[in-house]
Amino acid sequence: DAVIAPILGDNGKPMKYLGVRYDITEVELERQNARGILAAIDQSYAYIEFDLGGHVLHANRNFLAALGYQLDEVKGRHHRMFVEAAAAAAPSYAEFWRALNDGKPQNDLFKRITKAGQEIWIQAVYAPVKDEMGRVAKVVKIATDVTAEVQASRMLQAAVDQARDVAGAAMAGDLTRRIPMDGKTGAIAELCAGVNGMAENAAVVMADLCLDEFTDHGHC
Repeated sequence: DAVIAPILGDNGKPMKYLGVRYDITEVELERQNARGILAAIDQSYAYIEFDLGGHVLHANRNFLAALGYQLDEVKGRHHRMFVEAAAAAAPSYAEFWRALNDGKPQNDLFKRITKAGQEIWIQAVYAPVKDEMGRVAKVVKIATDVTAEVQASRMLQAAVDQARDVAGAAMAGDLTRRIPMDGKTGAIAELCAGVNGMAENAAVVMADLCLDEFTDHGHC
């Protein structure tokens, strides 16, 4: 980085030049590195910036696509537009923004609502960004959509609970209980179908035994 200034003679024309140069190699390398990091984040993650009041300053394409908005629909709007009304009204929500204003990052699994009113889950970090004086100037959020993983976890937990109910009923002598298959896919659907198959086979075996007992002794 350099400044070159002419030194004028009595006739008003430059008679020599004074140059002042600063070596900014380290600063420039840091700037280019930061730009590269931001470009990588922008390409791979949902990214959004807020002012200290929680209003949207900027959002990248990944964030907008995940929640179904255009930039002009969110810019200047408050973060609560992405949050369920009950959650936004809770004391914990106000505390969330107070902590960010105090410079404390927030990293968690968050439930958010899309423009279409659908539930979306994101793994995100909200990070306060400080100026050269150490004061919090804005908040950035970097997030990834984990809705599919959350839904799969819920499906698995529901399947485990339902399988436990079927097994408990069978142990109590009720072989009519089955796991509902609605909404189940993939390996979880195969697991539930297997449990239902075992319950069905057990019911058939018990029915055959009962029939044999009735044939031999007149009662089951």
